Amino acid sequence: MTPAVQRQATGDAHDHLRSPASHASSPLVGMRVVITRAEDRADHMAERLRSLGAEPIIYPTIAFVPPEDRGPLDAALQRLTEGGYDWLALTSATAVKVLAETGLRVAEHKNLKLAAVGSATAATCTDLLGVAPAVVPGKFVAEALAEALGDIREQRVLLANADIARPTLEERLRATGALVDRVVAYRTVLATDSDIDLPALLAAGQIGAITFTSGSTVRYFVQRIGPAALADARRTIIACIGPITAEAARELGLPPTIIATPSTEEGLIETLQIYVKQQNEDSE
Repeated sequence: MTPAVQRQATGDAHDHLRSPASHASSPLVGMRVVITRAEDRADHMAERLRSLGAEPIIYPTIAFVPPEDRGPLDAALQRLTEGGYDWLALTSATAVKVLAETGLRVAEHKNLKLAAVGSATAATCTDLLGVAPAVVPGKFVAEALAEALGDIREQRVLLANADIARPTLEERLRATGALVDRVVAYRTVLATDSDIDLPALLAAGQIGAITFTSGSTVRYFVQRIGPAALADARRTIIACIGPITAEAARELGLPPTIIATPSTEEGLIETLQIYVKQQNEDSE
């Protein structure tokens, strides 16, 4: 790792590490940026940060494992193959991957339509399930998907997501009269397999920003680092991918410094660049 540079003398809660080269190229040059998402989802973000001169610190706080009981998922997929659903609603790329691993090819089911939250989930649907979603809302939250689906009363919807997913989408669809089956496609658990002593790096002031891509990454991050390190984490840039993640961060004692626009991985990195650039200019 590159040596940590001195913090601003102001000691502001949003101070961050900077390199003398940051004004000549990317504002992120020399900054250590923590990636808290699952390890198998971190590589693209890490590569993008490296291309901008940052030093990604992959510190997964969550991992994905199969449901404790696959029976409900298998039964729902059997109903799907028999034409039992009008819609398949997916709220994460991980759920798409789980269904793809079962051999599901949506193109083989002519009357089944896909709905997805987020551009990454939609792209994964196209890549792994063979069909682009018919509905992808402009805002990447469950509330927006429910609104975008409109009047689907009496239509049958299979909602496959994480065990800890918010109930919002299911509740709103039911409120419109849709017939919803919600099944657990995977479980989100605490990741513990990292040899990085992040609390020590935070205490030494050697972390510039921490990125969060879901409420679960925030919750398990707080659990992993422990209460003693929370104050040190607050002295970094807390970067959240969207409003739901930001709300979780606030509730857990990590007020967000920035919220990505748009709510995508690339939007998160771009918003971070804009913020750091502005901070650098303000300090001159």
